[in-house]
Amino acid sequence: MTDWFRHLKSIVNRRDEPAADRQALARAAAVVLLDLAAADDDQAGEELELVHAAVRDAFDLEESELAELISQADALQRQAVSLHEFTHDLRTGLSAPERAELVEWLWRVAYADGRIDRYEEHLMRRLADLLGVPHEEFIRRKHQAASGPCG
Repeated sequence: MTDWFRHLKSIVNRRDEPAADRQALARAAAVVLLDLAAADDDQAGEELELVHAAVRDAFDLEESELAELISQADALQRQAVSLHEFTHDLRTGLSAPERAELVEWLWRVAYADGRIDRYEEHLMRRLADLLGVPHEEFIRRKHQAASGPCG
């Protein structure tokens, strides 16, 4: 399990936070991942499977919980005018290394269908900027995602 997923689990599993806050962070991560999967207007099965696996593992969700969360995130992603709200939550909730790890997972979703579309590349650059990930880290994570398993 990656450090990013461990950190997200620790945030989600904090008992002193309202359940709504934990769910909001889970939805924010799912929205960003789903938005990238939809960037090339072709949500390949491999991309969606990776999004589901990432969210399920990061937040220790049962299949029924996962289905509901992904459904909510999908609706939010389709209605969203901007990703700023979601990336802000992730930027404030994750450390710099964890945000870089998220960027690597986003690259893995982009690579899941075997190619990087120009719209995916553009969105990746925008997301990295919104998440506060420096360009050289962005490029390093792109190469890591292209070369093998995450983490």
